[in-house]
Amino acid sequence: MRIFDSFRTVLRANWYPYLVSNLVVYGTLLMAMIASVYIPGLHEIGHRNTEAFLSSPGSSLVVDAYSSGSIVGPALLTLLSNLLFAALGTTTLPTLIVPFFGVVATIARAIFIGMPYAPTTLEELITVITVSPVLLIEFQAYVLAMLGSIILWRSTFGYRRRNLSSAWEGYLAGVKDNLRLYPMIIILLLVIALVEAVTALFLH
Repeated sequence: MRIFDSFRTVLRANWYPYLVSNLVVYGTLLMAMIASVYIPGLHEIGHRNTEAFLSSPGSSLVVDAYSSGSIVGPALLTLLSNLLFAALGTTTLPTLIVPFFGVVATIARAIFIGMPYAPTTLEELITVITVSPVLLIEFQAYVLAMLGSIILWRSTFGYRRRNLSSAWEGYLAGVKDNLRLYPMIIILLLVIALVEAVTALFLH
């Protein structure tokens, strides 16, 4: 399909920043977990931050949907939450104004999520191992959004490298590359949303 060909073209042209982005994000996630196990108080801070986030109006709406016994509603709300808030709202859109903002936001998200996920008991370790595939796939969507932030400003500041006539043309080319990444970001977040909704229904 043309959409996936465009996505592969962007990755091929930016394979090195894509590789580095993966190493930085997943490495930060792992280091946040390790630090939270060995540094007193970090794990509890992570849990308090997560509880505060889940109690916010938007998040509580998603949490309440999971008690409905449905799949479509929770999956749709989870998808919209992850897409509109995590990928678009705090990564891509701010990056259109603030250079490389999405890099900082994604690394901060890895720390925010890694702290409460830190396994401090055997039961928690088993839980982390069980949910790790879901976590890895979800963060791949955020890695791609972060990559878009890098591509946008590399294209803007290095427009000559792309044989473009101005930084503005480089900026527009970077925006187009971001749009080419988003179909895969949406697919990854949709898969995660469905997995979480089905899992919640099964456990319910």
